[in-house]
Amino acid sequence: MISKRISVCALVIMVLAGLGMPGVVKADPVAEAQQLQDAGDVSGAYSLLEKTSMDLKAELKKNKSELKAQVSALSKVSSQEKMDEIKKKNDVLLADRKKLKDQLKKVETVMNEMTSLLEYQPYKDKDTAEGYGEFLSKYPESPFAQEAAARMYDLQFTPYKERGTAADYEEFIARYPENPYLEEAQDLLSEAIFNDYKALGTAAAMQDFLSEFPGSTYAAEAEVLLVQLQYQPFKEQDTPEGYAEFMVTYPENPNAPEAQARMEELQYEPFKEQNTIDSYTEFLALHPDNPFAEDASKSLGDLQYEPYKEQDTASGYAEFLAQYPESSFADEARTRMDALQFVTYKEMNSVEGYEEFIASYPENTHVEEASYLIEDVEYEPFKEAGTLESLEEFIETFPTNRHIEDAREAIEAMNAEQEAQVPAGEGTPEGKQPSEGGEESESTPPEGG
Repeated sequence: MISKRISVCALVIMVLAGLGMPGVVKADPVAEAQQLQDAGDVSGAYSLLEKTSMDLKAELKKNKSELKAQVSALSKVSSQEKMDEIKKKNDVLLADRKKLKDQLKKVETVMNEMTSLLEYQPYKDKDTAEGYGEFLSKYPESPFAQEAAARMYDLQFTPYKERGTAADYEEFIARYPENPYLEEAQDLLSEAIFNDYKALGTAAAMQDFLSEFPGSTYAAEAEVLLVQLQYQPFKEQDTPEGYAEFMVTYPENPNAPEAQARMEELQYEPFKEQNTIDSYTEFLALHPDNPFAEDASKSLGDLQYEPYKEQDTASGYAEFLAQYPESSFADEARTRMDALQFVTYKEMNSVEGYEEFIASYPENTHVEEASYLIEDVEYEPFKEAGTLESLEEFIETFPTNRHIEDAREAIEAMNAEQEAQVPAGEGTPEGKQPSEGGEESESTPPEGG
């Protein structure tokens, strides 16, 4: 407000300097008053301006008398020249009068400001909410009323805000319902109440807050904290039993899926660390619906199959299949067992061997291949002999052998060759051996049934 007063005084100084002071008022009293005010002598400044006001009023009174005298003189002259002279002087007096009025108005404006300041200054120096309230009651129209009201409201609110407790804000709201900081106080009250519940750090506290203040602007944050506080102790415990209890107690908590996943992981960890047939078997019996059951089943299968695979014997694979018929390695084990059972007989490559194989392992996938190979072994000596008699004997001895057609084709080829070598009219020489050039093609036995 001091700056406001200074600016008003400065304005008056400029006006007075521009217009000049007619009559006896020649100095610059406003500038002098400003200097006194700046030095803290407001009363002295006011007295100086008060004297200036009286001087200006005296000048105006004198000016008015002179104007009256001129009007009176104007009625007594007859010459035009004299009349023009009086009129010219009147114009000067009127102009001076206007300047005097303007100067008086500016001075009185500053005086009014100083009067208000003199009224306001003691309360401003005291600077208390009660003091400003008293000032506003006594001087409601003061130009400093707005400033006083603003400062009063600040002083009323500040101590409550500095303490910042819910009880303080409640007291402020009840005590000063007209204070413009009321809305801020209400917001801060909500925050303070929320912080009180939050400081308790429990899910029960957050639940109580939401029950008591469902419309609070902090309700959404309280709901987030409630979810976290419900989950936190179980997460810190980090046990399958804890997570199971959490999901039963708070089935709607959004952390339930995370708890479920962690519980299942913890259920599997000790069994996986043991990494034995017994541990995986026990895990699958205890937790058949656990998502790690598939991994446990695979690991179990690997452990069950590994020693038999390393042994790599037909009897070992047979034992594995008998013990673990549902294993994912059953097909692989069966294929390898069949191959190992068959290989010894295939190396013997005899009818007796193949027949023994078929009799011993009727379910072996190589049985069909063994049957084919029996027919090959039966045919081979007759084929190697390569005579009509041997081939005919083969047909007679093994009428169901698949090589029957091969033998017949070979016989036909031999007969055709003999006929081609006998001159016309002569029969085939008795005891003539057929050529070996007409050998029949062989059929390839199937692999592995």
